[in-house]
Amino acid sequence: MTWRALVLVLLACPLFANDLTVAWISREPALEYVWGSTNPAVEGWPLVGSTVTWRAHVRNWSGSAATLPYVWRADGVEIARGNVTLAANQYTTVDLARPWSFTRERLSFAIADRSLEVFTDALAVGFWVEQSVYDHFRLLQPQFGMGSTGFEDWAQRTMAFYNDMAALAIYPETPNGVHDRYRLQKIVIVPDRTLPLNGLPDEATPGANGGTHPDKDDRTVDLMWGFRTEAWTTYRNTTDKSPSNAFYVGYNVLHELGHARYLVDIYAWDVLQRPPYYRINITENGAPIFGKYISTFRSPEQGLMNAQYTFLDRYSAIALNFIAGHRAVMGNYNEPRNFASFLNDFPRENRLTIRDDTGAPIANADVWFYYSVANGESWYATNYDDTPDLQLRTDANGQVLVGRAPFATDGKVVHTYGMTNGVSIVRVAQGEKIAYGFLESRLFNLAYWRGHTDFAEHELYVGVDCDGDGPRLVAPSWEAVSSDGNVTLDWNALSGATRYHVYASTNLGIPRVIATTADTQATVQLRGRTHWWVEAEVGVCGTRRSATGLVNAPEANVRRRAVRH
Repeated sequence: MTWRALVLVLLACPLFANDLTVAWISREPALEYVWGSTNPAVEGWPLVGSTVTWRAHVRNWSGSAATLPYVWRADGVEIARGNVTLAANQYTTVDLARPWSFTRERLSFAIADRSLEVFTDALAVGFWVEQSVYDHFRLLQPQFGMGSTGFEDWAQRTMAFYNDMAALAIYPETPNGVHDRYRLQKIVIVPDRTLPLNGLPDEATPGANGGTHPDKDDRTVDLMWGFRTEAWTTYRNTTDKSPSNAFYVGYNVLHELGHARYLVDIYAWDVLQRPPYYRINITENGAPIFGKYISTFRSPEQGLMNAQYTFLDRYSAIALNFIAGHRAVMGNYNEPRNFASFLNDFPRENRLTIRDDTGAPIANADVWFYYSVANGESWYATNYDDTPDLQLRTDANGQVLVGRAPFATDGKVVHTYGMTNGVSIVRVAQGEKIAYGFLESRLFNLAYWRGHTDFAEHELYVGVDCDGDGPRLVAPSWEAVSSDGNVTLDWNALSGATRYHVYASTNLGIPRVIATTADTQATVQLRGRTHWWVEAEVGVCGTRRSATGLVNAPEANVRRRAVRH
């Protein structure tokens, strides 16, 4: 018997006879986004005051029809109720007519012991899934033992995970977090090996496939992803209930949807020495500088679009809010034609204060900038040759004007297949003292977005080896349950860290510091559903953030004490 046949046999097993899933809530009619729209905050959305239909798609997994009561609620207040007969082994839809408004509501549908809540103004997401993958999820998701019936529940868990990240993406430039939320608009089940349904667009980058472009002709959703038969092996771990497990939460899919929205990979600002596609050919007295003066550089901007998938990085959060409330405009796949349209937002003039590893300014020093150029067939390939592209000198205050874009001879930064040039390697020589540093164009973007469009100040530390990673959380485990809220939080020590600040957000509220310590643990009192993380102070390297953890604590004081890890 093949594994596919085994799946079909198990699907008919009475083990699943009572399963019920509120699969998704669509908004009808499903309007197409307007290609090239100059007003995507209005075009492609329903007209204010027009009637839209919210449609709950309910899956009855049993072999018998069932008539059950249901309730619709808006912001927790009941707005409709009724009874519906659910056909056996298929989807049944339940409709709710409402006047359209851009005012955000939390709309929920509940039936039996199942419910689903969506944001009415959310971006529409579409998933295309090949039959074998869909069957695979149906077979294995129940093994988590938490009521997850298959692909639909996994997809909704992934949507909810992103929406929490958006709410918690609070930075100085995004004091209310990221505005947009995600809502699953459709799941399309297709035969094996049929994705992409309508080929690839002409501008598709190398590696594009039925995952990145499941149906390029569908413009009813703002973001799309396809699940091909080849990818099913990614989804097998049925024991790890944490965001590090793609079968529990689709963190990898959320990263790719970030690209479909127009975001770039933050790790494109890393600088590596991995020939043939990542080369640093700079020398001192004929000897390579790598290993003596510099080592691998990793951007300290951690988060969803780098390699830490439990929170939205600051850079991406700002970029997302530039297009808040917008339908897609030039593609809803990875990559759209407006991909990275913000990448060259730089102040017209920039001044660097160059400092040594103690923080002292380096006065009257020669400053050379080395740019990266194209280097072959690999994503974000780099090549730094041995000839400086820009030569300047600091003044008596250790400062130097560097112009608009000291990253490329043509002044244009790109992150793409075969090339990235978002980081300049900077050589600083003061007499016999020589040190190197890395200057990220990302910092120029941030200054520009803070309003410094004409002139901005920056600091560059040289001769310092700063690791981009933050502390690693140890305990408690993701979604640990505390009976009294008295919880000990643990994390690994970070090299060079002098102290740690523990942040917590209760029920998606404003994060606050709940502990500051030089130790690697803190015992704290938590209330409600609490997201927490740690920021380490690392001298001249600044701060480094951990992943996000989650603890479920009681809303009110109780006397019992226990934490389940």
